[in-house]
Amino acid sequence: MKPLTWSGPCLLAVLLSHAVDARPDETVPPLRWAQVAAAVAQHPLVKEAASRVEGAAGAVSSAQAIPNPVVTVGGGEARARDGSGARTEWGVSVELPLDFLATRGPRVAAARAAAQGAEQEALGARAQVVRALRREFVALAHAQALLAAELELEEQVARLAALVRKRADHGEARPTEVPRVEIELERLRSAVDRARSRAESQRARLSTSLGAPVSGVETDLAQGLLPLPPLGELQGRLAGQAPALLAGQSRLAAAGEELSAERWDRLPRLSLTGGHVEELDRIATTVLAAITVPLWNWNSGKIRQAEAALAGERARLDAATRELTSALADAWHACRAGQATTQRFRDAVLPRAETSARTTGRAFELGEAGLLDVIDTRRVLLDTRREYLDLLLDMQNACGDLAALAGLELT
Repeated sequence: MKPLTWSGPCLLAVLLSHAVDARPDETVPPLRWAQVAAAVAQHPLVKEAASRVEGAAGAVSSAQAIPNPVVTVGGGEARARDGSGARTEWGVSVELPLDFLATRGPRVAAARAAAQGAEQEALGARAQVVRALRREFVALAHAQALLAAELELEEQVARLAALVRKRADHGEARPTEVPRVEIELERLRSAVDRARSRAESQRARLSTSLGAPVSGVETDLAQGLLPLPPLGELQGRLAGQAPALLAGQSRLAAAGEELSAERWDRLPRLSLTGGHVEELDRIATTVLAAITVPLWNWNSGKIRQAEAALAGERARLDAATRELTSALADAWHACRAGQATTQRFRDAVLPRAETSARTTGRAFELGEAGLLDVIDTRRVLLDTRREYLDLLLDMQNACGDLAALAGLELT
């Protein structure tokens, strides 16, 4: 897919790539998308996801740990009942629990699967942050371009109003044309104020999200974001690439291992104890084996709980797969349609509106067109530019959503 570019003498390329009156602090240069993307790692949601990854890694270490032995030491003074002897008695015992042997493998595997899921969830969180920042970035670029279009037309109508006043003073125009063009100029000034307010609001929003002052952004909304592979190819790669689905697969694997651990936990539990005792009348060294007999409790409750958790994770993964498949299709079609529509609008509609406004303005200067015709063509031009910019915004958002869902890189 060829990137969308602007050609011809139209001024819209300038409007799309420069901020006009939307940069309160000239000392801060406007941001490009690469600079915004580089700041994603410092976003609080990304940091929170990274912390969960660290916690999951700690859980793996905990599952791999072997229980510590229990050492018991006792002592005291002893005397025979008949008073024939006395001495210090003492004893030491070491208990080694071995009940973890049956469930250690599944528990470690479950912890590792959960850690992999946390890593995929972190990637998904990063993708969502990139998606949100991209929307705010293009929203600011859109607001700046709208403001620029409003300012350009205001300047043109201001020159037109001056010309009408001059003609009226010389008796070359009807007196009613002066208030008419002045009303049009005031309407445009009100529109400029609203556009400036929207641009400032979007600038403040992006600044808050980045945690740093933002004066404006520099981009070309008409430029294509990314090539569009066939939809079937993207959907085929979804299960092996989408972080949300990979995280769901890891959670499903972890639930399966937890179920296996609970089933192994039905086996008798074993612990070994070795002891040495020196008493008044004897010295003994012993080894004891303790077995927990599953007579009343076969762990059936926890097994049912684990089975239900496994079924829930399986259904959750199925639902996420369907949702992502549908969302990917929606974003793909919207991105493709947006690119085609904006290209057609740029090549066929906008140049005609600009030519009409330019021709009518020149005809008015020569006395061959009326004021109402000039005002009407300039309104059509402004509405056309607004519509074009709105189409560009929709295209950018759709392609940004597609990139987030399909794991594609934005430019």
